[in-house]
Amino acid sequence: MSKNRKMTCPDCGVLMNHHALKIDYTASLDEPEAIDTDLGGIVEEAHTCPACGRTRLRRQDAAPGDE
Repeated sequence: MSKNRKMTCPDCGVLMNHHALKIDYTASLDEPEAIDTDLGGIVEEAHTCPACGRTRLRRQDAAPGDE
């Protein structure tokens, strides 16, 4: 997870649960410099809100405020 930073749900403000790391192969078309060359895409974290069920993704290397 990105430096163990928690993600807050934009809908209800509850801390979201980190579920998985996924490789987004299509995002690399927009940001070729961000590609993990070993994986061929951009690694993203998947988070889900335990309160409202909303799901969000963010790049694993996202800086605070970039989510």
